[in-house]
Amino acid sequence: MRSDLASVQAFLASVIPGHAPIPEDPALAETAARFVTGNGRLTPAAQVDIYRRQFWLRHREILHDDFPALARLLGEDKWNTFCRDFLGAHPPAHAAFEKLIEPVPGFVATWSGLETQAERTFAADLSRYEIALLEVRTGPDAPPLDPQKLASLPEDAWERARIVLHPAMRRLSFAYPVHRLRKAWLVSGEPAVFPDTPSPAHIALYRNRELVTHFEELEPEASTLLDLLAEGVPLVPALGRLAEPLPEDRQAHVAASVGRWFQQWTALGIVVDVDLPSSS
Repeated sequence: MRSDLASVQAFLASVIPGHAPIPEDPALAETAARFVTGNGRLTPAAQVDIYRRQFWLRHREILHDDFPALARLLGEDKWNTFCRDFLGAHPPAHAAFEKLIEPVPGFVATWSGLETQAERTFAADLSRYEIALLEVRTGPDAPPLDPQKLASLPEDAWERARIVLHPAMRRLSFAYPVHRLRKAWLVSGEPAVFPDTPSPAHIALYRNRELVTHFEELEPEASTLLDLLAEGVPLVPALGRLAEPLPEDRQAHVAASVGRWFQQWTALGIVVDVDLPSSS
């Protein structure tokens, strides 16, 4: 009996992810009759085919829920083709949706269903952004920065103080402003079309205290500084590493802007703590 069950499971696992209707394949239809009884309304092949269609519909629905802007950009026919190609290349093997959607940016970056590399780059940026939105919405929380802790720090503390960033915040860089375009398409109802030219963008994607997700556009130097802080580099050394390769005018700009950046990140809840290691 255990062997029979294993055979049934192996057969279903092999045919359910398939694209072709099972009743149209005589060999599969014959095999289905060995494992499934059917009923008065459905042949064994038709019964198994219901599971196959439900499998595809369910996973296409998951992809649409997680990538609504990408689906709108591609349009219904191309979206169906994309889902078929993606699920064929990455058949679901995990219950967790994170594992299902993780390969989407890499897949669409080389997908032959898009005509140009510019379109593939844009679609990859867009899908990375939509994954980040999910991560920020469901990520861990952290209490806001205590103003008294900042006020009590000695002047020399910033040489070794590590800035703690919100664990759900994501720092992203794109070749295209997908964050603004997605909002225009899904919130304002503007037509979803590929942009004509690249326009590089750096953003911090974060969740405010009301648990609403927002993006904050960053200057390139501010984005680099956040990256260094996220690596655990203390503020003053991070500023030194940031400024060293910059021309003098950009060094002056960073020096004039860092106070404003820090105040802004604190107010937005991006900075949640300052860790001052022991000097001993």
